[in-house]
Amino acid sequence: MNKNNTNINPMDEEMLPEYDFTVGIRGKHYQEYRQGHTVKISQTDGTTVVLFYIWLY
Repeated sequence: MNKNNTNINPMDEEMLPEYDFTVGIRGKHYQEYRQGHTVKISQTDGTTVVLFYIWLY
């Protein structure tokens, strides 16, 4: 943990400097996300649960 961030108030409205989104593109993956996405959850017993989500509007 960075020593400079230990006294930051959690209720502070300002974004921390390490969360810099100035070079991000809003909506870059919007169309792909609406077409559906798969989530794989690995269980402790070795099985995998696969869930497919699709946007229904």
